[in-house]
Amino acid sequence: MNRFTSAIRHITSEYRRDYRTWLSVLIATSLLLLPGIVVCVVPGFAWLSVKLLLFSTALLLAACVAGMRARCVLWLATPLLLLGPISLACLLTIQNLPTTFLFLALLETNQTEISAFQMQAILTMLGTVLLLLLYVWVVKNRVPSSFRFGLAGRSLILSVLVVPALYDLAAHGPTVCVAAFKQRCLTSFPGSTLYSAYEAWDMRARVQNRKDLTASLRIEQEPEFRQEKQRQVHMLVIGESATKSCFGLYGYDRETTPLLERTPGLLPFRDVACTATVTLAAVPALVTATMPGKVLEATQQPSLLSAYRQAGFRVYWLSAQRKHGTFDTVTSLFSEDANEAVFKGGKFDTYGDGAYSGTSDMNMLPLVRKVLQRNEPKVLIVVHAIGSHGPYPARYGSKEARFPAEKQAVMKALLRIASGLTSDPKDLKLAQNSYDNTICATDTLLANLIHDLKAQNASSWFCYVSDHGENTSKALLGKFMHGMITRQVVEVPMLMWLSPQYEQAHTARAQALKANLATPFSASCTFHTALDLGGISCEGFKPEWSCASARFKPGPRLVCDANGRITDYDVKFPPVKSVATPAKTDHHVSARTAPAP
Repeated sequence: MNRFTSAIRHITSEYRRDYRTWLSVLIATSLLLLPGIVVCVVPGFAWLSVKLLLFSTALLLAACVAGMRARCVLWLATPLLLLGPISLACLLTIQNLPTTFLFLALLETNQTEISAFQMQAILTMLGTVLLLLLYVWVVKNRVPSSFRFGLAGRSLILSVLVVPALYDLAAHGPTVCVAAFKQRCLTSFPGSTLYSAYEAWDMRARVQNRKDLTASLRIEQEPEFRQEKQRQVHMLVIGESATKSCFGLYGYDRETTPLLERTPGLLPFRDVACTATVTLAAVPALVTATMPGKVLEATQQPSLLSAYRQAGFRVYWLSAQRKHGTFDTVTSLFSEDANEAVFKGGKFDTYGDGAYSGTSDMNMLPLVRKVLQRNEPKVLIVVHAIGSHGPYPARYGSKEARFPAEKQAVMKALLRIASGLTSDPKDLKLAQNSYDNTICATDTLLANLIHDLKAQNASSWFCYVSDHGENTSKALLGKFMHGMITRQVVEVPMLMWLSPQYEQAHTARAQALKANLATPFSASCTFHTALDLGGISCEGFKPEWSCASARFKPGPRLVCDANGRITDYDVKFPPVKSVATPAKTDHHVSARTAPAP
């Protein structure tokens, strides 16, 4: 008893003697782990986050248990301050620490997108400088250079690290103990942020040369397609950030798609859910058979481009977006499967140099027409559009601007909306006008492409699907953003068109497409449908997932959000039992011949 009392007195006297130094060390570690503190209350208070904060604090000061001076440990930890403002910015915008998916998105962000967030970038850099200055002052002036933790401090640090591990060891054994310790390291700040950055870079760097994959791919093609004498010219257009709710074709109260509405034979699918709410996860699930969110697996799987190429088609990847240099981005990786790839948005060389200049989707038309003029017998063209991705004013020209939206005013309005400084109806209307103009530009692009394809007098199919949608002014949260799972982000337009020659040669598939216009399905069916339309089968192909098949039985509509979480869309948003407004097609309007756009 006397020994215990003596120990308590020793600890108490140690605390009383050094409490100011303890407080200074606590302030310094709080500055280093500020995002971890914020996580405890954002989006709501959570005891788990508090436990992880205590663990990361103890882990940071673990060297002090071995007798290292506290000041030395804090100086060595200074680089962690660089992660603080970035992580805080993520917490304030998406209410989550940076994840692998967010770092992948950052790797794919082009210069035009970055320019839209100049203010946030400036504030982040300013916050880093202020945080660094405050931290240096505290460590230099408030933590004595000779200070070492005594028995009380060492015991506290050691207990936070060891007690949970001992519990796991006693309750579940050594395997679970090690796994739980690793999990605590990877889910608490700064370990979670560092590991996510490493995993994103590693995922990007591990991508193999897809040309070898294409060369070894085994495919089969039905005789009626293999022996077809008619020229075959097919086209897949992958849109960007286009929400179905802003297409006049689907009942929007604005005329954003007048050209498409006058396009005979257009097939608008009315209930399609995207595979993911960010491009880097959505595109792989469109062009391969992998499930949503399995980005790394998709890079190792054959794509519809590689299958068509093995079937004897000349395959083109034409992109309005940018391809990075030494390492390809996840989405542009699939351009390796094409015979020829063009990136109008810019392409860095192997030294990481080169200029990037933005482009509009209308600049893709000359590229497509140049390919069509080659009169190759079997062609597949994949067009990766920039569509409706911000900044909106950069996505359309004066001819497509059907709603008033002065560029500078729009950019200022979007900045105020994104920062949460205003919900002024004038700002919202201005931003909505600009977004709707991007849909008008898409209307012009698609109408032109279908017109050019029709002029080929070939056996052709045309498919347009947006990678994901975008929240608009009507959204409660995240206005004019994507990445989260909402109806506007998930529900995307999907349009198809078949040439008369194709319909005549493949009647059953044409009838199946028309029969499935109202069937709810995931955009992950794009891979299977595109192959089925060419009579091609290969590894991963499921005919029952093709909406061109009479056996069409789509699976659950799984959606991956920006943090990599998978959600069953129909479970989160049960279907509304009401009569839906039918999409406008040539069946619902007078039979007008679409003029040459």
